[in-house]
Amino acid sequence: MTMGSVEIGEEHPLAVGGVDSVAEAPSEGFWAGYWKTLKPLAVEEPVDVWIHRPLAYVLAKALYPTPVSPNLVTMISIVFGVLGASCFLADFRHHMLLGGLAIFVSAIFDCADGQLARMRGTSSAFGRMLDGVADLVVSVAAVGGGIYVIASRFQGSTPVLVAVLALCVATAVTGSFHTGMYDQYKNVYLRFTNAGFKEGEDYETARERYESRSGGSFLVNAIAWPIYLFYVRSQTNYVHRFDPHTSARFALFGPYDPRHAEIYERHAGGLMRLWRSWFGFGSLVFGIALFSAIDLLEVYMVFRLVALNAVFYGYMRPRQRAASRAAFAEMGLSLPDCAKA
Repeated sequence: MTMGSVEIGEEHPLAVGGVDSVAEAPSEGFWAGYWKTLKPLAVEEPVDVWIHRPLAYVLAKALYPTPVSPNLVTMISIVFGVLGASCFLADFRHHMLLGGLAIFVSAIFDCADGQLARMRGTSSAFGRMLDGVADLVVSVAAVGGGIYVIASRFQGSTPVLVAVLALCVATAVTGSFHTGMYDQYKNVYLRFTNAGFKEGEDYETARERYESRSGGSFLVNAIAWPIYLFYVRSQTNYVHRFDPHTSARFALFGPYDPRHAEIYERHAGGLMRLWRSWFGFGSLVFGIALFSAIDLLEVYMVFRLVALNAVFYGYMRPRQRAASRAAFAEMGLSLPDCAKA
């Protein structure tokens, strides 16, 4: 979970170099150009850095001189994600393998939209909003398809089927908590430690953008915006239950302050490495793609439900609460939605 100031289908003007473009120079090697298209590595998921994004960079390089916009790339990622979930529901030879491959391709397009936007210097709040909507749609489709597959294998006994469905739903719900909290702490980390790099927005800012919008297509106003606002508000509500000592009011953090950056890095930098390694959207969809391709989705469900939740609730929550409390107290920040130390 990540539409610029243009509508879906409208083409971005192509950046042709200059300070706003990070496209590689003619003499620059693949990896030198690749690293420039990433977000700060402190928040990038390893599965994205080493698997999804290198392939996405090949795609972005191919699309760079074309009229294809990052927004269109985002829409294609949705198509592949829904196609993959549809394969789960089908009944033909190798349908799980094809479903997993389609979801893997969806993840590559999901990474390529942002990399293409950064190469052209056309990154925008609208694009990040569309990307967030795409992540939500793909995850719901893929997880829903996975639940159908697992439940269909336990139809012989009603009590067993009910129990399996309950476990699947619990895995899906807690999985949304995992990715939401990774997104929250990624945004907080970037706000404090990276001057000029603003990833994500809080619900109040998103709502203001929605209410002040002018024009826009039916798809954007009636579908994309409501989905996005629902996601951001839901994430904000859960943040306060998971960690009352942090804040989801990013707009109130103030300008970049080197002292605040040092404090937050010292208290929460180590935890950020764990968040990005295990709890992000990239890890979720890669796991679904891999375990569906080898037809072992039940194994992945058990792993997320038991192992990841044990780490999430047993280690991450108490450690993150302590880190947030100490960091905000040392910075002397008093925000309206942040509990006092």
